[in-house]
Amino acid sequence: MKKKSGLFGLTLMLIFSAIFPINHAFGKDEGENIVTTQVVNVREGAGLSFPIVKKLSKGESYPILNEDGDWIEIRIGAGKTGWVANWLVERQTGSDTNQVKKEPGQGMITGSSVRVRTGPGTTFQTVGSLNKGTAVDIIEKNENWIKVKTADIEGWVSSDYLRLPAASGNAAKKDKKDSTKEKETDQFVKTGVTLVDRLNVRSEPSKSSATLGKLNKNTSVSVYRVENEWAEIDFQGVRGWVAEPYIQVSEDKDDMKNDTAGATARVTATGLNVRKEASLSSKVIGSVNKDETYAVLQTKGNMTQIKLSGSKKGWVVSWYLEKENVEQTAKEKKVDVKGNKITIIHDGTILRSEPDGNSEIVEQANAGETFSASGLEGDWYSLKLKSGKTAYVAGWIVTIEGNSEQIQRPGVEKYLKDKTIVIDPGHGGRDSGTIGAGGTLEKNLTTRTAELLRDKLQAAGAKVILTRSGNTYVPLPSRVSTSHIHNADAFISLHYDSTKDQITSGITTYYYHDYQRALAATLANSLGSTMQVPNRGSRYGNFHVTRENKRVATLIELGYLSNPVEELTLTSNEYQEKITSAIYNGLARYFK
Repeated sequence: MKKKSGLFGLTLMLIFSAIFPINHAFGKDEGENIVTTQVVNVREGAGLSFPIVKKLSKGESYPILNEDGDWIEIRIGAGKTGWVANWLVERQTGSDTNQVKKEPGQGMITGSSVRVRTGPGTTFQTVGSLNKGTAVDIIEKNENWIKVKTADIEGWVSSDYLRLPAASGNAAKKDKKDSTKEKETDQFVKTGVTLVDRLNVRSEPSKSSATLGKLNKNTSVSVYRVENEWAEIDFQGVRGWVAEPYIQVSEDKDDMKNDTAGATARVTATGLNVRKEASLSSKVIGSVNKDETYAVLQTKGNMTQIKLSGSKKGWVVSWYLEKENVEQTAKEKKVDVKGNKITIIHDGTILRSEPDGNSEIVEQANAGETFSASGLEGDWYSLKLKSGKTAYVAGWIVTIEGNSEQIQRPGVEKYLKDKTIVIDPGHGGRDSGTIGAGGTLEKNLTTRTAELLRDKLQAAGAKVILTRSGNTYVPLPSRVSTSHIHNADAFISLHYDSTKDQITSGITTYYYHDYQRALAATLANSLGSTMQVPNRGSRYGNFHVTRENKRVATLIELGYLSNPVEELTLTSNEYQEKITSAIYNGLARYFK
């Protein structure tokens, strides 16, 4: 009897598995598809040569069973399966290769005053900073940036200043001790003004220590402490030391910047802590709520003092406030840049003859070089060179000292929010594209660039679709179809160039139709104002992905892999970061 019962159970299992594939009978589907065109063909196998077994309508969803290259196997009925092209459907659940990779875990900040930004790149607005030794939760990551979260702040930091995983044992104890020491001096206790020109800022309170940079006369600085004739100051976001006799330090430790008289501020966070002093380590004395408005009394570093009820006042972090009703005189001061010192922050920064990314290159400057600003035209600073000539530099790739406002890209994300952008990494799969002088495969480099660009655009609120994921081959018509299916606001095809002449270099932006010309020109201008590789401008080009594209589209050749010197530049982390930031900024300007 037991034997017959066992045979009966086995028979039932075999029948069940024939109707429902065993690897999905227990809910192990990878996800679902949402059909994104009016009609999608389901084929018997993974390829266009297989016969059609069913047609699907827009909006129908089916479980995913398997994947083979560019094809997805779906279950279309009891015991029935079929294959659809992955560029014609969109996942609803499960793994989505067009999303930023999730990286849960913890890490520790390894740099001093590490800037936290709203997105993965220096083009994004700074919302605060984290001190060395701060433990953070990891939310997302890409090649160069990691999104982190603490109790007080959330945003992206450079991966260069984050250790994964958090250290343990003696190393952790040492970091904790260092972090505690840093917190003890976290508060801005005084302000100071430099008394001499080109004052050395050093890494330690010693003349023999490394020089971090120089300060010019009458530069205002925040002073943490004075010790043995040396003053510890904030220098471009890091701690540095200057000789105390060459700086006039305010004796009033509450001497603070106050250029916001008459201003009010709206709270943008829920349950924002109010502190007794201008420091994140200060005692919490209360909280304020989102959309409440308060009078601004003064600012100090990243903290703002607000007036509470009656005679009460307290400090909150500035990046959770939206300033309102700032006096016009304060705004005018921000525009007056004459005489202020501009510091170059990247090697090879281009100085041009006009405030335009396509104008003639006058010369190049390296990180740490300083110039005196003579004016501001749009987002470009004019400056005087040693030769007496006037040159221009893009304001968002330099820093400026004094009371002038730093030109950044705050708010550009609003121009990208909700835009649908299709990024097309050139080549893939059996099509490797060009092969660089040093062996770089174009298909791999375009994927790398596309993923970094995707992360920046998604952080700004754009909907981003990649025409291919991973090392897969996608036909050119399918890439164009992706643009049409998703009604792309912009289609960007990324490539790297090659020629027999190994000295040819530069970036070229192509369009085919007149309605694509403006996008190509705007991106070429942004690339020219940022990149040290020669800018060959925007021009007509007969490429399938632009010619057959009914949406606004462009194809960019991002440099020459056939040039052995340029190949080294193109594959560097710095270049990949800068090129994707330049495209990001160009898209924001196009949609502005």
